[in-house]
Amino acid sequence: MNAATFVRSWPSVSAWGAGLIVASLGAGAIVGPGSGVASRGLGAGLVVLGVASLVWGGAVLALGRLVAPRAALAGVLIALVATSALMFVLPAHTSVLAVAAAMLLLVVVGGAAAVHLRRRGRSADSPRTAQPMSVVGLLVAASVIAVVVTPALGAAQNAVLLRDDGSVPVISHEGH
Repeated sequence: MNAATFVRSWPSVSAWGAGLIVASLGAGAIVGPGSGVASRGLGAGLVVLGVASLVWGGAVLALGRLVAPRAALAGVLIALVATSALMFVLPAHTSVLAVAAAMLLLVVVGGAAAVHLRRRGRSADSPRTAQPMSVVGLLVAASVIAVVVTPALGAAQNAVLLRDDGSVPVISHEGH
C-alpha cells in the first residue's frame, strides 16, 4: 500500500462530512428562530449542496475515482461562499465551529478535485480507470471525519437552539 492508495478515499469521506454539516447549517437556517427570507433561501441552497455532497461522495467511493471534478470544484466554491454568507445573514444562530469544520472538509474535497483536474489536463491521452482504495485509509479517514463532524453537528444544533439570554434548552428525563 502506497500513500496514494492510502489517501484516495479521503475526498469521498470528507465530502460526506462536509455534506452533513452544510445540510445541518442549512436546516438550521430554515427553521431557526429569527429566520427571514434571506436565511431560508440560503438554508435551502445549503441543504441542496449538502445532499449533493453526500451523493457525490458515495459515487466517488463506489466508482473508485473522482466523479465530475469540475462540478465538484464548483460545488465546493459555492458551498464555501454560502456558508460564509450564512455567518452574516444569521450570525446569532450559526455556529462558527460548524462553519469552520465544513470549510476545512470542503477545502479537502476542492483540493482533491483541483489536483485531479490539473493532472488530467497534463495527460489528456491517459485513460481514466478506477484505482484501488485502501480499507485502512478509509477507516482512518472516517475516524478523523467523525472527530471533526460530530462536535460540529452538535455546535450547529446548539447555535440554532440558542435563546436570547444565551442559554441552550436542556432536555431532562427525570421524573417521567
